[in-house]
Amino acid sequence: MKFFHSLPAAAVLALSPSIVFAQPNALVANLDAPAVHAAAARPALEFSSSNAPALFEDAGQSSTYPRRMPSPEASGARPFSGVAAAVKIGTGGIGFDVATPLVRRNLNLRGGASFFSYNTTFTIDDLNIVGALKLQGASAMVDWFPFHGGFRISGGMTFKNQTAFNATLVPTPGQTFTVNNADYYSQPYDPVLNPGGPITGKGAFNFGGSTAPRATFGWGNMLKERGRISVPIELGVEFISTPTAVYTISGTGCQNYNGLGVNSAANYSNCGPIPASNVAAEQAKIQNDINYRFFPIISIGLSYKLFLTH
Repeated sequence: MKFFHSLPAAAVLALSPSIVFAQPNALVANLDAPAVHAAAARPALEFSSSNAPALFEDAGQSSTYPRRMPSPEASGARPFSGVAAAVKIGTGGIGFDVATPLVRRNLNLRGGASFFSYNTTFTIDDLNIVGALKLQGASAMVDWFPFHGGFRISGGMTFKNQTAFNATLVPTPGQTFTVNNADYYSQPYDPVLNPGGPITGKGAFNFGGSTAPRATFGWGNMLKERGRISVPIELGVEFISTPTAVYTISGTGCQNYNGLGVNSAANYSNCGPIPASNVAAEQAKIQNDINYRFFPIISIGLSYKLFLTH
């Protein structure tokens, strides 16, 4: 019975090392001493991993369990903690992007610009057309990575949009062209009969206003956790305002040609400027033909992560 009677005291000894080291001989010699019975009378403490530091502090010792703080990666914090840059090519031209994280592995802020110009000559209905294409604009986007991987959904705005196409119509002498369903011959230059020179038509097409919202999706995180190089791909649309068309015609057009020689102004009759009403009607037709509100966004690039702090 004395063995079972001393079990509470042994439990207290296990939880109170300072008592053991202070008076080891006295405790071993007489477990039935009143001081030990007084200590044994304390209620037994339940030990668990959650209250282990409190138990040690109750025994007069400092806790050896430091408080663990969540890492920045686990909390998704630390906005603007990195920078990545990319070059790209697509329907907006040749350009670049720069990205920085807003929420680690979830949201990136991305800005960039694209530009491109191209001059060409082509023929439509036997008419020579000299065209100049200009692509230019800047953008700001927020990239959301819903699965913490490479797939992203993006939204933002286009700024300083200057996407336009300018065309110049240069019919050769004797060539016919149509303005508002009326046919005209281009009369060659003559200092007396046609000092104004042959017909020249110009068209200026602006694709939307200076700003426009955009929505895209794609693959490739410029600020991925591992590695520095990625290949971002983007597909989507830009919601542009109605494109505008400006159509003008200068020079002399003739309604009749006698077929004796295209380079002689004397072989043409009923000549004069194209009526303004026909020019306005033709411009309205062109405006109606380009009445669309979306500009496609397709691009592929190569990005390099400059740094990403932890």
